[in-house]
Amino acid sequence: MAIRDVSRSMEEQVDNSPGQRAGDGGTRLRYIDALRGLAALLVLWLHVANYYRTLSPETAAHVRWLNDFVSAIDIGRIGVVVFFLISGFVIPFSIRPERGAPVASFAIRRVFRIFPAYWLSLPLAAYVFYWMAGAAFGPGEFLANVTLLQPLFGAPYAEGVYWTLVVELGFYALCIGLLLAKSLYSARRIALLSAALAAIHLFGIFMIWIGKPALTVGEAFWALNLSVMLWGTLYRLDTRDDRLATCAFWGLGILYSLVLPVAAMLVGKPLPSYTVSYALAFFVFIAGTRFVRIETRLGDWLGRISYSIYLFHPIVFQPIYWWLMAQPADSAWRTQHLAVYLGLNVALTLVVASLVFRFVERPMIRLGHRLATRYEARASRSRTVARPRPDISAEAAAG
Repeated sequence: MAIRDVSRSMEEQVDNSPGQRAGDGGTRLRYIDALRGLAALLVLWLHVANYYRTLSPETAAHVRWLNDFVSAIDIGRIGVVVFFLISGFVIPFSIRPERGAPVASFAIRRVFRIFPAYWLSLPLAAYVFYWMAGAAFGPGEFLANVTLLQPLFGAPYAEGVYWTLVVELGFYALCIGLLLAKSLYSARRIALLSAALAAIHLFGIFMIWIGKPALTVGEAFWALNLSVMLWGTLYRLDTRDDRLATCAFWGLGILYSLVLPVAAMLVGKPLPSYTVSYALAFFVFIAGTRFVRIETRLGDWLGRISYSIYLFHPIVFQPIYWWLMAQPADSAWRTQHLAVYLGLNVALTLVVASLVFRFVERPMIRLGHRLATRYEARASRSRTVARPRPDISAEAAAG
């Protein structure tokens, strides 16, 4: 369809989750980097504003547009949903089914992409959000966080933003399942699955709204987020020859960007306001991939370090916030304009994210790519050896 960019080959796909880099041998989609950096900064903005507005009455007086408006539309959620759409847009195309052991090589790259920086952030997050405040966060909870499967163990997240990484892992598993079912690049099957998950979400939220829950809020949002990510995949696939997939693509896009927020406003009852932030995320994503493609060095850089921005911004702002709260309420430390605190945290987070990317992310990404490439080559050789060779002796004799 005209709205999607389907001109790049599979070798040019970006191998990504929040903050991910281009796959081996791939060309970076620079406008995707810019979107990723923007999404990370939106999340940072909301979290810092929500915390630092409580420093003093003077600070609160300065937060009208820096906190009240961005909290009303939940720009943090907008950033997260943009991340989800980007993952749908790039992750399925980073799996190379034509190569040896595509599932294993994909898993190797993902592990080395996601976990090293995450493991570095984990003890720091546990310290600043639990141990520094004297809150309980024991060895069992810490080990559950190491696996990034906290919901399975009933453990709290050491850092609130970690929940999105669990959703990312769920999407990776879904992509692998679809690949094995020979459905990952079928526009029709992707469309039907996205629509089915959307229907599950709507049913779950409706039942919760009327007071007869059939699903938990978490389960309903799992369905929503996976549906959104699959829509990101559909956005990239060519559906021109499949009327059903085309209708599903446009129908779901209109549902998320228009119908749900309008319905939430018209009903006049306490429907969740998430519909507005999801709709705005769709507009940001479509604008950034189609109409206003940002391709600058700054956008490239922010995209490269966006995963560390996302992981480490709470670890930066929380200790600063605790220190400021320990100062007298009328001191100059606590009575600055909120923009000052926001700028300070952005600057420090960018420094930390740059260091983490340089010394942890980039080396581990390269190591993961090397290991995956070797595994692919070994699997390809094994497959070649296992394939029976034709008996040419009879042919030679006949010749």
